[in-house]
Amino acid sequence: MMQKFNTKLIVAVGVALIGAGIGAQKAYAGCTANYGGGETCVFNKRFDIEKKVRKEGDDSWKDKVTSVKENQVVEFRVKVKNEGEVEVDDMKMKDFLPKEMEKVGGSGLTEYWDSFEPGESKTFVIKAVVKDSEYDRKNFEKCVVNKARVEYKGDNEGSDTATVCYSDKEPTELPKTGGESALIGALGLGLASLGVTIKKVKAKILKAK
Repeated sequence: MMQKFNTKLIVAVGVALIGAGIGAQKAYAGCTANYGGGETCVFNKRFDIEKKVRKEGDDSWKDKVTSVKENQVVEFRVKVKNEGEVEVDDMKMKDFLPKEMEKVGGSGLTEYWDSFEPGESKTFVIKAVVKDSEYDRKNFEKCVVNKARVEYKGDNEGSDTATVCYSDKEPTELPKTGGESALIGALGLGLASLGVTIKKVKAKILKAK
């Protein structure tokens, strides 16, 4: 009787220890094999990707830059955030640089990483210029779109874009403010009226003589 009881106790303790070991494993997105057979699948994964652009030297990041000149460096920032509740591996960021541009520095057009914790962000900055051949013409303006995509285990999890516009035209001078224009106009009208009045007074004096 005692031997039978001890056997049951050992089995119960073993099951408890195995269960504790399984519960202590890290949770990853996707499916993981369980000890003793079967698998546990976790699907609460979510990623956010943001793509921004700026001219090198500018302070702020934007969705679009304009009037990019020849040989002017443009920076693309790609930020990927793990907004899910689980740590994940096998992450990939792919940047699709337009054929009109070429990379000159910064992060790679393709980046891989693992151990992506919940709430963690990865930021990549890619430097590029518009190809010289794009400026071999006159009086033109053109915009191209740069797209970046985030993947988990080879599956597309989201994408974002940023726009670059370039031309051979110089920025036009801003018009004078309305207040200055109105003041100049009023001054000119006043001088004209004064001239007419002087002429009339002079004519009256000559007639009186």
